[in-house]
Amino acid sequence: MTEKGRTFSSIGLMIGTIIGAGMFALPYVIARAGIFWGLVHLIVAFCIVTLIHIFYSVVVVSTPGKHRLPGYARIHLGAGAGRFAFFSAFGGFYGALLAYGILGGIFLSRLFPFFEIGTDMFTFLFFAVGAIVLLVNLRLVGEINFFLTLILIAAVGALAVLLLPYMEFSNFKLAADKAAWFLPYGIFLFAFAGASAVPDAADAFYRGHRAPNGRFRRMLVLSTGIPLLVYLVFIISVVGASGQATSPDAILGLEGFLGERAIVMGSFAGLLAVFTSFLSLGLDLKSMIRYDIGTSSFIAWMGAMAVPPLLFAAGIDDFVSIISLVGAVAIGIDGILILLSALRVCRTGSRCVIGNAAFHPIFPLLLIGALSVGVIYEVIILQVP
Repeated sequence: MTEKGRTFSSIGLMIGTIIGAGMFALPYVIARAGIFWGLVHLIVAFCIVTLIHIFYSVVVVSTPGKHRLPGYARIHLGAGAGRFAFFSAFGGFYGALLAYGILGGIFLSRLFPFFEIGTDMFTFLFFAVGAIVLLVNLRLVGEINFFLTLILIAAVGALAVLLLPYMEFSNFKLAADKAAWFLPYGIFLFAFAGASAVPDAADAFYRGHRAPNGRFRRMLVLSTGIPLLVYLVFIISVVGASGQATSPDAILGLEGFLGERAIVMGSFAGLLAVFTSFLSLGLDLKSMIRYDIGTSSFIAWMGAMAVPPLLFAAGIDDFVSIISLVGAVAIGIDGILILLSALRVCRTGSRCVIGNAAFHPIFPLLLIGALSVGVIYEVIILQVP
């Protein structure tokens, strides 16, 4: 594969993971919290997650062998941290895959209403198609993600153009509901998270000898920056048109402006978003089971793909609650473990070194503190036992 092809494959894996179900909750939380607090959370989450991606890339390229976060945590932080990362990662992966399947089923039912089989059956169909695609190799998954992501970005752009005549500046409230000022935290963290795809992106990018370098770091920044722009266009378009009437899934609230076009176009964009993320996360979970547990490729595929539909069949079907919990707790814990592992890898005397960049270790420690406060805050607010 050419260098350009490797770059496209890496970007496709990263963006396909990042842009997913979380995007459709962003306009709602911005409308609730107000444009000021919403943008504060947006910028903070973007910066934190981008730095986590960069630190994780250092851990990945500096550690021999193929691993996922539980394996890296075990190597650099000890067996206890590895076990903790293992259970946290499993909960996060299965929760996210379940949320994507639920939302994918909803979008499919809106796109094909003439098939009167019910939303639940569409959800099972989504799980089945995603599982079949994940039987193919890494390179093809990356190329599929890149292609579908381009279509998704075009769909969001088309929706923004259609909504332009209905946008009103008065719909943007500076600070709306005081009780919702911190509501966007978990949703934004979930919406930007793409660390799970970093090992696969590194495999696709390097194809051989690994060493921290500026090109890969720039690719990671670009892979987080593109979703930021897509999110801003989507948020401004939806909130500008529907204001405080913005629906939790962003799409239904637009029906009064665009009619059936909003349902079809929005559902199409939503289906692309959740499907690309499902592929990337499913691939990473499959790899984690294969390399960190030590199973065959087929057993790893079965372990990754069988659990989400079983959870759905058991009646766990509130995707908003799932996204909130995964974003605030599971992704926060993963970020802390990544940063701690990076400190072990990059520490040289009193400095941390990443390629040709050096910084004081207090910097990742501050990020760890911020993520820890976020996890504790969300656990208390959600009253998670």
